[in-house]
Amino acid sequence: MSLFEDHPLTDLDRKVVAALGEKVVVKSLAQETAFQRLPRYVSEYLIAKYVKPESWRDDLVKIRARIKEYLPDLERRELLKDKLLGKGEATLIDNVEARVDLRGGQRWARVPALGDSKVRVSAAIVEQNPGLLLGGLWGTATIKYTPESNADAPNELASFTPFQVGPPDVAAYRAARSQFTSDEWAALVLQSAGYAAAAFPDRRSRLLLFARMVPLVERNVNLIELGPRQTGKTFLLRNLSPRVFTISGGKTSPANLFVNLATKQVGILGTRKVVVFDEIAQTTFADENETISTLKDYMESGQFSRGALGFSSDAGLVFAGNIDVDGHLPHPKYTHLLEPLPSELIDSAFQDRIHAYIPGWEVPKITPASVATGVGFVTDYFGEVLVQLREDSFADRVRDVPLHAGLTRRDQTAVERVTSGLIKLLYPDGNLSQPELLELVTFACELRQRVHQQLCALAPGEFKPRLIAPAEVASHTAPDLQPRIVAPAQDRLNTEATTGAVTGLAVTTNAAGQEVSGELILIQVSALNGSPSVEVTGLHGGALRDSVRAVYNLVRANFRDFGIPEQRLKTQTVAVHLVKIAEPKDGPSAGLAFAIGIVSALANRAIKPGFAFSGEVALHGDVGPVGGLVHKITAAARAGRKHVVIPAANASIVNELPAELKGTIEIHPVATAKEAIALAMV
Repeated sequence: MSLFEDHPLTDLDRKVVAALGEKVVVKSLAQETAFQRLPRYVSEYLIAKYVKPESWRDDLVKIRARIKEYLPDLERRELLKDKLLGKGEATLIDNVEARVDLRGGQRWARVPALGDSKVRVSAAIVEQNPGLLLGGLWGTATIKYTPESNADAPNELASFTPFQVGPPDVAAYRAARSQFTSDEWAALVLQSAGYAAAAFPDRRSRLLLFARMVPLVERNVNLIELGPRQTGKTFLLRNLSPRVFTISGGKTSPANLFVNLATKQVGILGTRKVVVFDEIAQTTFADENETISTLKDYMESGQFSRGALGFSSDAGLVFAGNIDVDGHLPHPKYTHLLEPLPSELIDSAFQDRIHAYIPGWEVPKITPASVATGVGFVTDYFGEVLVQLREDSFADRVRDVPLHAGLTRRDQTAVERVTSGLIKLLYPDGNLSQPELLELVTFACELRQRVHQQLCALAPGEFKPRLIAPAEVASHTAPDLQPRIVAPAQDRLNTEATTGAVTGLAVTTNAAGQEVSGELILIQVSALNGSPSVEVTGLHGGALRDSVRAVYNLVRANFRDFGIPEQRLKTQTVAVHLVKIAEPKDGPSAGLAFAIGIVSALANRAIKPGFAFSGEVALHGDVGPVGGLVHKITAAARAGRKHVVIPAANASIVNELPAELKGTIEIHPVATAKEAIALAMV
């Protein structure tokens, strides 16, 4: 039975085979026969190169036998070295990488199977296989043991036969586009990337997958994708090209990313085309300040330096991680859609350098039916073509589409790079209509709009809402970008006057001390028979405890002004229980809330429903200014509070509130604690 009888082809598959020949492979065969311990792109190369339709079963047997004979595992390393020592020569299959030592005037190869990074390699082999210097190549290597030539480096790479394609004919790839319709080409690209086109029939789901590929085909693209687990966030890039390096959680360092100052060796940003930070929530950064600062500079300029060493690179950055969802949208518990990131990355200056935020919650989970089975480009060929297409640019075409006014340079750069990448994927020959161009520009704008929306939540004083879209587009249609009406928390403080139960407000910060979101502090104060004192229970830190004690002393000193009977003051123990707090937070700014709660409990007066408080309280009762009020007021509104009491010194904050908050919540500036108590008590 021939290959195509056992693996039936669709009409499109037959068209692809006829037009592209050895450049394509039957993906189902590649999956069924994936060769153990070889990357998928290597397996596909071997199938496309050596498996013929009429003799495919016998050909696969031969390939497996060769792999079994020549691909050593770690357990056999010493046996391989012993063979090399005894016979003076050994043939093996490995991922070989070469480097040039200018000071020593030598070329060295790294052969992992031998555990040897100083294998001599000739100029001729490197010239024939330039990929050895570009991150390495899989292939069959013949190693000779010649200690008489160099006792310190006795091994020599005598010959090398690559299992990966050389520089592809990109012009032929571009020309092939004209043989297919837009839908056919999109399906072919998906198949080539490992996805079953039939599993993603609608245009939007396909565009989301294409967006994942943009950093490989366009220089210096930085994107983020957060979504549910098992949606293949890094599956595509990880399997497409050896030029992609994936960091899966753990700790990374400036030496690993940029330059090792001890060895002067360039890190992965200088040797790969895409660096993927997978499981980003579990990623930590050694020398955090230096790493993040250097990353920010690189994301802006494409340059990085350590010490006196400076370099340029065109590698893209991808930050991928998980986010909880509610249906097909992010869970409403998030104040912004960057919360799952490490705190050091929740920084407006860092995030403004992100070009696109892919809504991973819209991508379905990967199932067996999602994986390509038809005909697609051989992965190694396809991945290398995409890298070579980085030489093209369609930025000028993108600039022909007028955008709404008020966009920043970073907005424009993001739209140009992402759209240019999408054009290379879908229209590599540059032949697309104006409506097709508008579609891609609009989609790229949406991905940048999502970034901007998070910036507005992170730093509302700096970033104001604006529409990032073509001038003829009035709004984006993505579900998560629509105004979302979330029912406020159903707690009695919104609807009932309560004694001693009060809402304070706090602002949380990231590792750099920057404000990132507002949170509620739910405080329950009780007055119990006992000695006149104050106790603090529940979750709390030193700043909160000190703030409670300072406020209690203020109330004792001014009890008559606050309407507290002297007898209750002398016979009651005040218990302050912190039901919910945010960490890290600023303790003194909760002072006004503590004062309201303590007075309410001692005076036995209820607090009006729907109130929240933020302000410092001095020993003489004045309410002092606090920070982070936009974040705090936003948190209060989200929880259903209708009134926020703030220091009079912060009254101008009303002008900085987002438009959607104005009219939904009333702001009450006060100068003294007595004024606040009169306002908030029943």
